[in-house]
Amino acid sequence: MSDQQDFSALPLEERIGHKVWKVRLEAYEQAASKFSNSRNDHDECFRIFNEQGDLLKKAVTDSNVVAQESGLLMLLQYLKFGGNVSNVFKFKNIGLISVLVEKGLSSSRAGTKSKTIECLLYIVEISSNGELVVEDILPFLDNRLPKLVSGCVTGLHAIVENFGCKVVQPNLILPKLPKLFAHADRNVRAETTKLTIELSKWMGDALENVLFPELKPVQQKDLAKAFTDVKGQIPEQIRLTRKQQIEIEKQKQHMADEEARLATGNPSNDIEMEDAEPSGQQAAFDPIDLLEPVDVISKLPSDLSNRISSTKWKERKEVLEEVYQILKKFVKPAPKDDYTDLFRIFSKCSKDANIQVVQLAANCVEILAKGLKGDFQKYRHLVLAPIIERTKEKKASLAEALSNALDAIFAVCSLSDILEDTLNGMKHKTPQVKISTTNYLKRCLASTTICPTGNEINQIMSVSVKLLGDSQEPVRQAATEMIGTLMKITGERELNGFLEEVDDNRKLKVRKVFEEAKINVKMNSSSMNAPQTKRPNIAASEPARLSKPKSSISSISNTTKRSTPSSTSTNLKGNNNLGLNSSTIPSKRGATSPAKRPDEMLKASTIGRGLTGRSLTNSSVPSSNAKPETVTNQKDKEELEALRRDKRNWLEKNKELSRRNETLEHDNHNLKNENSSLLARLENVVKENSNTLLMLKQKDSQINRSSSDLENAKLKIRDLEQTIEMMKLQQKSYVSAQSPQIGSYGGIFHNNSTTSPPSNSDTSTTLGSTPASQTRVNSGELSNRVNRLSIDGTTQKENPESTYKFSSISRSRFTSPQRMVDNTNTFSNHAGKEHPDILSDDDSWRRAAEVTTQLKARIEKMKARSRSGLSNFQ
Repeated sequence: MSDQQDFSALPLEERIGHKVWKVRLEAYEQAASKFSNSRNDHDECFRIFNEQGDLLKKAVTDSNVVAQESGLLMLLQYLKFGGNVSNVFKFKNIGLISVLVEKGLSSSRAGTKSKTIECLLYIVEISSNGELVVEDILPFLDNRLPKLVSGCVTGLHAIVENFGCKVVQPNLILPKLPKLFAHADRNVRAETTKLTIELSKWMGDALENVLFPELKPVQQKDLAKAFTDVKGQIPEQIRLTRKQQIEIEKQKQHMADEEARLATGNPSNDIEMEDAEPSGQQAAFDPIDLLEPVDVISKLPSDLSNRISSTKWKERKEVLEEVYQILKKFVKPAPKDDYTDLFRIFSKCSKDANIQVVQLAANCVEILAKGLKGDFQKYRHLVLAPIIERTKEKKASLAEALSNALDAIFAVCSLSDILEDTLNGMKHKTPQVKISTTNYLKRCLASTTICPTGNEINQIMSVSVKLLGDSQEPVRQAATEMIGTLMKITGERELNGFLEEVDDNRKLKVRKVFEEAKINVKMNSSSMNAPQTKRPNIAASEPARLSKPKSSISSISNTTKRSTPSSTSTNLKGNNNLGLNSSTIPSKRGATSPAKRPDEMLKASTIGRGLTGRSLTNSSVPSSNAKPETVTNQKDKEELEALRRDKRNWLEKNKELSRRNETLEHDNHNLKNENSSLLARLENVVKENSNTLLMLKQKDSQINRSSSDLENAKLKIRDLEQTIEMMKLQQKSYVSAQSPQIGSYGGIFHNNSTTSPPSNSDTSTTLGSTPASQTRVNSGELSNRVNRLSIDGTTQKENPESTYKFSSISRSRFTSPQRMVDNTNTFSNHAGKEHPDILSDDDSWRRAAEVTTQLKARIEKMKARSRSGLSNFQ
């Protein structure tokens, strides 16, 4: 107990680094409890960890698994109650995220792994940046431990599932997927499949175009089936980042304030301008934005112009199929390239007699329009009119392709951009073109978010009313649906004047479409009410200036009070059509009516009374009432125009900054590619250098071996020279030992000249035991012995079995020259004693000289051979 009390008395940072794991466990639990009970994120309990981030790193890397799980719980509570953006970036700099991934995701404890994933999710939530965590996870995907790789893929899947591709850009993850699908561990492949399916919800077909070429056919088939099951599901971000949470809270607070002001009858007097994007409406997510732009022009066939001008439709179709496959593979073309010639080719193909060529051209236009987005507007005039002209075809597949191309064009343009060509198509003489074009305009009106201007409405209605009286019912029905959709945007009152001459039955059909139509135009009620809600303040200030005691004015005001109810009711009726709040109308109109009525009542009261019945102040009343309102309205208009100009300038600056950002990103991408190419070159140079070093080492080893062989050859030559000298000495000793009776031994040497002499040891034995068998060494035997001493070893190669015998014999014969001299002397003594007739005459000397000459010749040949071998080696 005393030890535990001493441990609890230690400071928290010392207990976290204590060698006893139970002490560390208690410290983790105590810190987690303090975090959960803290008052705010600036509480004192967070100060130590804000200053010493290594304490959290120690907790994550704890050697005890139980203490490690408690340490992860402490980190989780810290991020939940005290985490902020600066701390998260500090943790990344000290390597806390990498350690968390390595130690937490590879754990076999389910609690540890789940807490690790939750910590990673909190880091993404706080930083509002998914790449911050993904960058630290990706290096571990190449680890050799399957358990760690599987855990990392599970973490990536949880991040994408919770935050989606709006927060976590998949550009970093996609290059790793083919390698993960080829992993040997099945758990890794299973987790990768889950991650890929989650990405497909956000990216759609773009993921297939990028991923499938790198996979096996079996994997492609399985993934295609899995993608079909989730196709059509709308991806939704389950978890919001801190930044998104703050924005939503601001919107809720703003809406609550507006509702409170409307409830109290005191609406805001400020003019609220619409943002570029309506509040509460998020921009549509386009998976193409996640891809890198590609130089498509360089990948097109080099003979495209020649083949597209061919007289054979099959050749034109084949080249368009090649172009279509290229565009389908690289769906995001580089926006800076010039595609004018390509779109001119598509425009020409849209007029082709073969419908397959027309369909392929429409498909290519659709892909390019979706990939280029806003940059497509400068090419719109080249293809829009030919496609509209070709909508006369009734084949379903071609009609669908043309319709998709038209919709893709409008998605990146505005209603004003396509209106002129569309109205020309509605005036076409072919009924099918009228129907298709009118339906296209209806789809544009239903999907547009900007209300058409008055001039555009006039142009549309002037053509549409004529189509209501067309002789064919499909044309009339298409015009009815289009007008009903337009009425949904403008309101009935705006179009009633155009429909006066239309029969009642057709009006009912238009009204039915009007009631059922769905549009995307969002009318901002606050911007509509704002200019009118400022009038009560202006009008309320007018009676203060008109309240001076004048007899005529007071009499007139009493008269006008009786006429206010009717005017008020009229104003209420008129304002209800505008959708204004009726609770504010009476005070507004009641306050403005005195400024208009005095002049009319004065005129009525002074008729027939002459100049005496007129008040001197009557002429000034109307001017004093009307002028301030006019001035104020003029100021409001000027202010509104100024705000609009500022808004336009801001939007232009924003576009310019966006273009600069895209340019910088493109340059950054090019630099990265160049860097990767340089790194590849560097690797090749390093490999070549290493290969060169290996070759040099091999040459050095060969030179060393050759040097050693040379030394051995020199030694052999030296031994042979010594042998020659020894034999010369032997010959001299033999001559000196000859006696006058040497002639009697000639017959024996002559008779036994063909026999081979024995070895040294055998010679001594033979000489001692059998004198009759002892013979003299002849020239042939000497030649054989010299051949055995050759450097190239030809005799040994021919008879490998005698190699060992030769070596032993050579050592016994030539290692001791003195021994050979003694043997020779012994041989001579025995020969002289036992065979007095063995000594020959002059023939013996001649034979000895011949043997010596042959031996010298062989030695010279051996030297020459050794020198030639050394020169060839060098």
